[in-house]
Amino acid sequence: MVHEGQILDDRYKINSLIGQGGMSYVYRATDVKMGREVAIKVLKEEYCEDTEFIRKFQNEAQAAAKLNHPNIVGVYDIVDNHKNKTHYIVMELVEGITLKSYIQRKGRMDSKEAIAIALQVVGGIDQAHKNGIVHRDIKPQNMIVASDGTVKVADFGIARAATQQTVNTTVMGSVHYISPEQARSGQSDERSDIYSFGCTLYEMLTGKVPYDGSTSVAVVFAHLENPIPKVSKLVPDVYPALDFIVSKSMQKSPGKRYQHIDELGKDLQKAIKDPSGSFMKGRIPEDLGETRVLSAEELSDIKAMQKASESGSNDSNASASQDEHKLINDKTFMIYRTITIACGICILIIVLIIAKNMISFFRDAHAPLETSTAAVTSEAAETSEVSITISALETHLQSIIGLSVEEAQQELREYKIRIEVVKEEYSDRYNEGVIISYPDGNYSAGDTIKVTVSKGAQTIVFYDKDDPSTLDALHATTIQDMERQLNDRDIQFKVVETYSDTIPEGYIISTNKPDSSGPDPLEIYVSKGLDANMVNVPDLTGFSEDDAITTLQLLDLVPGDITYMPDQTRAEGKVTGQSVKAGAATLKGSTVDLTVSSGPDGDTGIKNSDNQSSNQGSDDDSWYGSINTVVPLGKVSEPGANGTTLVSIRLRQDVNGEERYKTLQRARSYEVGTELQVVFPKIKGEAGVPLGIVEVVDAATDTVIASYVCNFAPAE
Repeated sequence: MVHEGQILDDRYKINSLIGQGGMSYVYRATDVKMGREVAIKVLKEEYCEDTEFIRKFQNEAQAAAKLNHPNIVGVYDIVDNHKNKTHYIVMELVEGITLKSYIQRKGRMDSKEAIAIALQVVGGIDQAHKNGIVHRDIKPQNMIVASDGTVKVADFGIARAATQQTVNTTVMGSVHYISPEQARSGQSDERSDIYSFGCTLYEMLTGKVPYDGSTSVAVVFAHLENPIPKVSKLVPDVYPALDFIVSKSMQKSPGKRYQHIDELGKDLQKAIKDPSGSFMKGRIPEDLGETRVLSAEELSDIKAMQKASESGSNDSNASASQDEHKLINDKTFMIYRTITIACGICILIIVLIIAKNMISFFRDAHAPLETSTAAVTSEAAETSEVSITISALETHLQSIIGLSVEEAQQELREYKIRIEVVKEEYSDRYNEGVIISYPDGNYSAGDTIKVTVSKGAQTIVFYDKDDPSTLDALHATTIQDMERQLNDRDIQFKVVETYSDTIPEGYIISTNKPDSSGPDPLEIYVSKGLDANMVNVPDLTGFSEDDAITTLQLLDLVPGDITYMPDQTRAEGKVTGQSVKAGAATLKGSTVDLTVSSGPDGDTGIKNSDNQSSNQGSDDDSWYGSINTVVPLGKVSEPGANGTTLVSIRLRQDVNGEERYKTLQRARSYEVGTELQVVFPKIKGEAGVPLGIVEVVDAATDTVIASYVCNFAPAE
């Protein structure tokens, strides 16, 4: 190991140890030449002694250094100091945590977030595959989630060098994500990366690895023999399309998986628009993971892999390897013994059935044909059935969880069991109206089972953060309806009242997050209606010039410039247009310019607000300013997360001690995390006023996000 403060090759200053893996230590360092923070991966001593490994390591690292993609950790430099026996790689320093840690913190991801992260990973893997580089060790530990939400894949090429030189070590170190062909023979290609990525996607969606066991060999055995696990069995609300994609990626046979990673990426994109996965119908291969007996060749491969692992271990590890070896033998013996016992049981059952039928035949042949006797026998048989405890119903009725009461009643009709609903609860896991729980115990035919039924989702979804159009439904919701839903679910919230020129009083403007989940306090912004200082501009079209001016003055609005234009449809003196759209809300004291018809053959001219007429082209006594800047609109802090915000832009000027506002841009929706280009090359201000303030405003709360001083001067 190198030590903190050490400077490698007069360039890289070691700052601190970040972590270590199976073949290297990773340090945070400073590139004193370039003046940037980097990550340095230093090979462990046992690898530095192997010249063949070093040669392959150099070749693969150099190939990986050629990759340039936003979702791949960049490689800056490969250094081999043979004198000091130090070999290291200088890489991009990504501030964040591994995807493994991210999954452990969250428990599991919902379908949308999993797709958002998966598409980034697929992009990085696809770039490597197109350059002829197969990773061979795809797993969440080799993926980093940066603080800005970017996901990057690390160790391209490095994993290949390790695999070529130390097949068994690498296999045993990543068994939870290893493809069957890697486990069987150490051979792998692009499709092996796809299998490992399928295992990673399964873990993202469920919070668990697809196969687990007490030993490494047991996990390898599961990859080879166990059925392909279904995400939907652990997460019923997962997109069916994602469930299909994981299954296709994890097929045991490489030929039945996706053949190229970009095919998987296209299906992920389709899953966003079609979560039901209808586009996958007919493309899901048969599950090749059904339990079967290992072939002699496969069993030999596993034993050889175990034997190779044993040869490099010490005495204490030898006993553990022998236990794993014994586990393989025991499992194989158990399979054969199970098959033998099953065959014996089947034969015994067949013999008993034949014997029973023969006895019944001879007994019925000598029995008197009396209806009353048959009826008694039937009644006695029925009574006998009802009185026994049915073993299939002991302790848990897993088959009725997730069913409606009617469906459960139908499932249990042969046992004459009655379902009684005694409680209703909210549940994010189960749809409204289905059974979510019932008391433990042994149930007999004829019993009544008291069940709890779902009232629907505990979490309230206010809007889809990926679809701003869903805000319309939120805007149509009253605060009384929302409070009732939240109080019914015991969700704490805070109501913030604010003015709105678009949302009626008592209706919801926005919320501080898209749904009610998470630890952050919920805030609901409710409209107080139009601000007392605001007024709705009427439709002045068709008014006479004098009536339009009078109407504006009565509403505390300022008549602005009047432009006369020839018009074939409006009589002379009638208003044909206005600078502020009819029905729009604007501040009292705002200026509204008018366009008035001068008749079919009239002249074109402008009358300024001081009532001085002028022909078009005459000098304009208004003062003008300009602005060109960029305003960042918040920050997206979580992978796959985004949102929208309503932003308006206005000009504020002081005219004889009175503040006047002019709207430069009405409220528009923007993605949070983007940059707003504020560009107005010619802003018309008040005549004789040399200064103004351009304000960028959060329209939902009427708070100023940013403000800029703007100079005004007469037009040249």
